[in-house]
Amino acid sequence: MENKILKIFRECALEVEDALEDLDTTSLDKTTKMGADGTPTSELDSIVEKVAIGSLKGDSDYSIYSEEYGLLKGGEEGNIIMDPIDGTSNALTGIPFYSISLAFTPGGFSDTTVGYVKNLPLGKEYYAIKGRGSYVAHGRGDDEAPVRIPNLPANKELNFSVYMGRKAHPDSTRIASLARRTRSLGSASLEMCMVAEGPFDLYHLITINKERSLRITDIAASTLILREVGGQVYQSRWVPIDMDLDISARSDVIAIRDEKIKEVIG
Repeated sequence: MENKILKIFRECALEVEDALEDLDTTSLDKTTKMGADGTPTSELDSIVEKVAIGSLKGDSDYSIYSEEYGLLKGGEEGNIIMDPIDGTSNALTGIPFYSISLAFTPGGFSDTTVGYVKNLPLGKEYYAIKGRGSYVAHGRGDDEAPVRIPNLPANKELNFSVYMGRKAHPDSTRIASLARRTRSLGSASLEMCMVAEGPFDLYHLITINKERSLRITDIAASTLILREVGGQVYQSRWVPIDMDLDISARSDVIAIRDEKIKEVIG
């Protein structure tokens, strides 16, 4: 069943990718409504979500939890957790770093069995099936078998992704200073996948009051992808993350590949 779901996810991502090719994303910033998560929905969000839901419902009848729509109930047993565009602000400002994030669970967040994240501007895919590892594939029509995400090299100089915005916890400044380089790229799903793949050693988003914390739609897929390479995702120091299937729920996130990072950040 997991292979079938992964195929459905890949087809959905291709349909979204095709739709985006015909759009000027920077002209679609008009707010159309308030999303189910309580944040404004842009015209771009609405267009892409409609394409994604149409694709998923055309191939299955699972319940869908989507950032903008909320819960769309289905007749089949199981749940799809979806963010049609993770990194909307990047897309609206012309920054080519945003993704579609899709996860499948027969039960709750921690029961996730399939995770899929695609960097839409680059066509780069990350995916995992529970118990079978995580993989990365490069580009549409790639004829090569997916490449297993490699082990991190020893003695690597540390690169962190740390949220440093207006709502960041004051300790974030200290965390950022511990790495050789620090970035914040604006798409949690992709940045967590980059922890799994190796470019980042830490993804850190700790806020003052959870107003800017992350939702299940942001992190369900990438949490499985990271866990399947031996990493872990925490909701606080050091409590493994678990979330209700609730679009409005939010959580801070610390994601690491190597347990030694705990010693580094304290």
